[in-house]
Amino acid sequence: MRKPRIQWRDELAACLSDPAELPLPERRRRRLARVTARFPMRIPPHLARLVDWENPRCPVRRQVVPDERELGSGGAADPLDEERFQVVPGVIRRFEDRLLALVSSICPVHCRHCNRKRAWTRPYPAAGPEAVAEALSRTGKVREVILSGGEPLLLGDRALDRLLEAARSRPGVEVVRVHSRAPVSIPSRITPALVRTLARHQPLWFVTHFNHAREVTPEAGAALARLRSAGIPLLNQAVLLRGVNDSVRAQVALGRALVAAGVKPHYLFQLDRAAGTLHFQVPPGRSMEIASRLQAGYSGLIVPRLLVDLPGRGGKVPLCGGTTG
Repeated sequence: MRKPRIQWRDELAACLSDPAELPLPERRRRRLARVTARFPMRIPPHLARLVDWENPRCPVRRQVVPDERELGSGGAADPLDEERFQVVPGVIRRFEDRLLALVSSICPVHCRHCNRKRAWTRPYPAAGPEAVAEALSRTGKVREVILSGGEPLLLGDRALDRLLEAARSRPGVEVVRVHSRAPVSIPSRITPALVRTLARHQPLWFVTHFNHAREVTPEAGAALARLRSAGIPLLNQAVLLRGVNDSVRAQVALGRALVAAGVKPHYLFQLDRAAGTLHFQVPPGRSMEIASRLQAGYSGLIVPRLLVDLPGRGGKVPLCGGTTG
């Protein structure tokens, strides 16, 4: 008997990766090919359907369609200095109480602001269960293990199950986090079977990455509801992006859409200065003005904390009052 087709794998296979596939003028597609020669493109069907192809200012389009400004100078390949703090290949310890395991180097979408754009052409070694367990055995007290990537949910359910078991293989690990953009990029990946796998490893926190209210689609909402129904708490970490969400209005709309979907806006990051992303940079003064107006005028439920993540072990530093907790 033939196995049923898996929808999310079909969507992954249908990602747009060549500018010639985009519904844009030919001259524009040729210019974009210069960009993708250095920074490849990948747009999953779900996000391609959200793009307003007639509007260059569409916030989804700005995040997923290449831009010639990516070829400008400046920025670092590894802006957070992660590679220097690898405990074992693929597992990073920048902070004393937690480990970051990059369990996949691929993603269904190449977000143009990604701070790991280096992996698009030079994939880093993905950390498997053995690497996570070894990293835990080499380190002192670790309270949290974070599974990230790339997109960790591009792994199969069994592979994720083994990774989650490894993340708790050392006494003292209290919390596991999964950081994923799948609810945004490929919400069909959040299947009932996946949710059951994640739920077996609670306490587990699921951290999403929505940057604009337009991304909180009915499909994304259904994926988030499946996670919530299993008792998995949901947080969101966004990045402040010029021309995408750098206004009080955009942040309020995003916060309200997330809270309505059962997700708490957690952090709003100042852009990491990765090569090929600096055209998204919002001046710190402008960022702090937005954060101050949000704090002064709106419910704390929808207001994230504005932070800058400093390289190495510099830490996550608040830019507008408060602490990182």
